[in-house]
Amino acid sequence: MMHLIVRACAVTILGLGMVPTVWSQGYGGTQQLDPPGAQAPAQPGTPAAPAAPAAPAVSREELDAYNKFVVDAKTATDSRQMVTLGEAFVGLYPNSMFAGAVHAQLASAYLGVNQVDKMIESGEKALAANPNNVDILPLMAWAIPRRVNSTTPNAVQQLEKAVNYARRGINLLSTMPKPVEMDDAAFAKIKNDKLAQCRSGLGTAYVKTGKYDEAVTELSQAVRLDSAPDPVDYYLLGVANDRTSHFTDAIASFDKCAAVAGAMQAQCRTLSAETKRKAQNSLEAPR
Repeated sequence: MMHLIVRACAVTILGLGMVPTVWSQGYGGTQQLDPPGAQAPAQPGTPAAPAAPAAPAVSREELDAYNKFVVDAKTATDSRQMVTLGEAFVGLYPNSMFAGAVHAQLASAYLGVNQVDKMIESGEKALAANPNNVDILPLMAWAIPRRVNSTTPNAVQQLEKAVNYARRGINLLSTMPKPVEMDDAAFAKIKNDKLAQCRSGLGTAYVKTGKYDEAVTELSQAVRLDSAPDPVDYYLLGVANDRTSHFTDAIASFDKCAAVAGAMQAQCRTLSAETKRKAQNSLEAPR
């Protein structure tokens, strides 16, 4: 089975938001919050609108704990510290209305310390709270296919899940407006890097299901969009091109993978040499 490199995505588009101070004013024990967008009372003679679901009761202590987490998260210096902060909050308030946001931060932090199983578990919880989280969808789409192998339980279903995450992420990112506080270049870079993660996830899933033509399409986009292309994507692109008899492109991809120092370097050099020998005695497929 191929060796896959895990890398963390440090920048988020949505990020964490501090709970407004006014929310915690006047709390005595617990208080029911009005849900965002709650409607004003209907006028006499007007049919009543369906009642919005009640927001969960939140204690002053829970609000204070979440606000402290937000402040501490902004000054955290490494992923291990973020893991400690996040685990402390969800350990105290596992059913908090803020748990989804904390799990979103934990997912990235777990990836940073190479705890991929915990990353996926937190990512699932973050998406249960917000299915359209444009920070977590690309991360999950990218990470899940890389851990799937021939011994993974429900491997096909796991790959299908990753493909769905990737497609949803692409759809959301493609129409996402630029935050007013972010300049065009910074937004384009972050957006393209996240799209690259989605495309990489699709390409990896397609390689592992033998859909090599589709893999070439997706992985080619991944390395084009990524501000720092992943050597694993070049490796997989080389494999997909080799399987479709596009030997010239396969050699180019393996050479780009081999140019990056790391665990993939020796393997990609070997594959480049093998593909060159194969190309001498095999017919190149037309594009």
